[in-house]
Amino acid sequence: MKVYGSDISYFTGKLEAYLRYKEIPYERVAMTARRFNVTVPRATGVAQMPAVELPDGRWMTDSTPIIEWFERERPEPAVLPRDPLQAFASRLLEDYADEWLWRPAMHYRWSYRPDAVLLSHRIVTELLPDVPAPAWLKRWAIRRRQFRGYVRGDGVTAGTRAHVEGIYLRTLTTLETVFTARPFLLGAVPTFVDFGFFASMFRHFGLDPTASTLMRTRAPAVYEWVARMWNARASRTRGGILAGVPDDWAPLLDDVGGAYLPYLCANADAYAAG
Repeated sequence: MKVYGSDISYFTGKLEAYLRYKEIPYERVAMTARRFNVTVPRATGVAQMPAVELPDGRWMTDSTPIIEWFERERPEPAVLPRDPLQAFASRLLEDYADEWLWRPAMHYRWSYRPDAVLLSHRIVTELLPDVPAPAWLKRWAIRRRQFRGYVRGDGVTAGTRAHVEGIYLRTLTTLETVFTARPFLLGAVPTFVDFGFFASMFRHFGLDPTASTLMRTRAPAVYEWVARMWNARASRTRGGILAGVPDDWAPLLDDVGGAYLPYLCANADAYAAG
């Protein structure tokens, strides 16, 4: 099985952690410009990473549906709790972690110059060797494109910047409390919700200079969990999960109700209105 993605990609890291935990063999293939713009869209209908090419020639994209597909194909050990309430809360927080943390992750990467310089270099080196242009020009173009599209274009302004950064800082505080008490979000083994939070915490917040400094100083237990997730294997990770929805998830659920769900509703209304 081939996983087309990047060594610095938010959602590629999430999927890789799941495959590593479930011990599903795969080969990661660098998502070059041609693969991103031609190969993957032809196979899946969308330019997106990661994309998975199965040994029988079928393709999949979008990390959450890919994980859910594997859970049906290889159900044991299950990462989605069987209790309906836990499953609902886990799906809700996984979606929140996937989508709501995306904005601060992109902001920290592209708004701070040391981060933007480092990451543009890595993107050009790994993903754009087949683009015929000087390396300095490709790095400049990447920084400009990412900032305009994923920071300014995603609503991060002088008026919203403090709120966007606050999402990350509050999440660190909450997760630090959780991981000081237990290894994973629901107990002794990784579950669906862990992989949702891992996406941003691994290849953005745990990697990029500004955000990773904040994580190491404010939330060392979160930094340790990132490594624990990457090293987790189902064959050697033992233990159970808690009953119900843990009380220490409350700040996350408060943010879902106070900010994320209203945002989704406003987005749906705006789309409906054209």
